[in-house]
Amino acid sequence: MRLISIKDVEALTISGLGFDIDSADLVTPEVLAALIRKTASFECPCRPGVLAKSVWRLLEPICPNDALHDIVRETVDLVTSYGDLIEARDSDDPASNSLLYLAAPSFLHLSDRLFLLFGVIPDGEDATPPELRQKIESVMYSRRLAAQEPQEPKECIDALLQAGFVPLKVDSWLKCPPSQTASEFIAQYDDALSNSGPPGVPEDVVLIDPTRPVNYYKGRWTKLKKQTGRFIGRRSQAYGAQLWCYIEVSDGVVTRLLDLPLYEYHWRAFDEAWHLLQAIDAASGQPQGFRVRKASQKGMAAMDLFSPVPTWATRRWDAVGLRTMPDSSLMSYIFPETRIDAECSFAAERMWLTRL
Repeated sequence: MRLISIKDVEALTISGLGFDIDSADLVTPEVLAALIRKTASFECPCRPGVLAKSVWRLLEPICPNDALHDIVRETVDLVTSYGDLIEARDSDDPASNSLLYLAAPSFLHLSDRLFLLFGVIPDGEDATPPELRQKIESVMYSRRLAAQEPQEPKECIDALLQAGFVPLKVDSWLKCPPSQTASEFIAQYDDALSNSGPPGVPEDVVLIDPTRPVNYYKGRWTKLKKQTGRFIGRRSQAYGAQLWCYIEVSDGVVTRLLDLPLYEYHWRAFDEAWHLLQAIDAASGQPQGFRVRKASQKGMAAMDLFSPVPTWATRRWDAVGLRTMPDSSLMSYIFPETRIDAECSFAAERMWLTRL
């Protein structure tokens, strides 16, 4: 037996995941996403929190970081949102906790020479064809395959199909909800809430205060006290994470309640909650905003967002842009300058966001 240092363990882990130890550490987004996929290949099906805890336990002894648990949990959500994992509930028991399952290997042909790869197979194996592995680039939590020569795209497709990868279509992958006005969108939830049954006695309720600044998401959350109105909220359950809900409150007492997802059921509860919050903010005259600035790369523009957006939006932006480290914002994307107007229109039309 040979004792090795923590630094050596970190180096072995990073290199074993296929990254350069001189330019990455264990909380580098690409490395952490790869470790989550590897761990999921042994753990799934399991609850999201269980997967996050398993990864955290692996890292905690060699990567002391006060925010490590939150970073891991957020990255688990990002890997799931991207499409490497599938979150689903038991169809026979809608009240059951959601579980994460491994998504089957698949690919999306974005442009003439660019592919996105998805999916995980059990037991830590790599599903990608050996001849393509050197061409795969990890970008944040996504995996991209770029063909260099004109004839290569067909060769890539043939190799992926032979390896069992399933081709995806952009529209079926994005699954964007239809375009509506903010008022129309809110009205369907208000009607459903007005027709809901007795809410019981929900516990540990927290809610988003719509009067607080829209550019600081975490600061909008507050405990249920003496509020009156309709709010996006969360409530505790016996086991698992808090449930997302749309609630009616009268002087601090919950009088009506709808658990989410309600209409956007093929997405996760927080996706629908964030979409509804975007509509509420827009209808109140204080829409959530985004900032556009020049990126450091020539011919590119950056979009900075200050509140979370639904997964179907990040999926689109992963397809046409590049997620990058935030710049005094919650999240940031880089797009070719030729695309930025289209993405601004998408943000305004589908999510009622305004350009700052």
